[in-house]
Amino acid sequence: MNSNNLNSVIALGTGTSTGIPMIGCKCKVCTSLDHRDQRLRTSILIETARGLKILVDTTPDLRTQFLNNKISDVDFVIMTHDHADHLHGIDDLRPLTFGPPIREIDLYCNKKTYESIEHRFEYIFMKKDPKKHPIIGGGIPRLKLNIVEPLKDVTIQGESFFFFNYPHGHGETMGFIHQGMAYIVDCMEIPDELLAILKKKKIHLLILDCLQRGAHSTHLSVDRSFHYINEINPERTGLIHVGHDLFHRELLKLTSDQFGKKVFPLYDQLKLFY
Repeated sequence: MNSNNLNSVIALGTGTSTGIPMIGCKCKVCTSLDHRDQRLRTSILIETARGLKILVDTTPDLRTQFLNNKISDVDFVIMTHDHADHLHGIDDLRPLTFGPPIREIDLYCNKKTYESIEHRFEYIFMKKDPKKHPIIGGGIPRLKLNIVEPLKDVTIQGESFFFFNYPHGHGETMGFIHQGMAYIVDCMEIPDELLAILKKKKIHLLILDCLQRGAHSTHLSVDRSFHYINEINPERTGLIHVGHDLFHRELLKLTSDQFGKKVFPLYDQLKLFY
């Protein structure tokens, strides 16, 4: 059980799809010595007041994220979408299933992501006859995919969630609300209908996509993120999925000038409570 009797969230990674520093880049952010500018691919871990550990996305940096934060188990996983920087560390869940005892981990996602993951990771999810194709060597992750319905209250292992979809590039991302914490990453816009729902719900902590200063075709920019923060009016907002266009200290100044301490950029391994 969480000693604070609150839910907590750890920013396992706060960077964009390339990670920061980006391979081969010599820009000032990528060569910064400020640890807050060194960003693994975006993912979070929720620990509920009841002690459940919920991973959100399996980035290619998952092994490093777990080792950095001394994480050795999760109760279930939420997959926001199927882009490589949020999905392709899925095989690193394998040691968590070894046991003892041997266990299966549930993954929850929307229908489109379910179909994509099942197809792209056929070796995990397209089960074959074990008599004809026995598991040999190191085996495969013991994972089970589950579809969740959007815009409904859903209970998973005793925890209540409200899931919703929004556009991202040619596809969509699934966000959620858990006990007053809203998670919105990889977002190009928040549709009016969803914005109205978010405004009505009491959001204590919003974790929001914020890639760069200028407009971007698939992500929120600083100006767009600030617009939605003003519309939703959460108690606090942490900005995530930041690229190498922004130093942490520069984004912190931008948020402080406009919102005071209510809005701030996240950095890797930062822990918040809600």
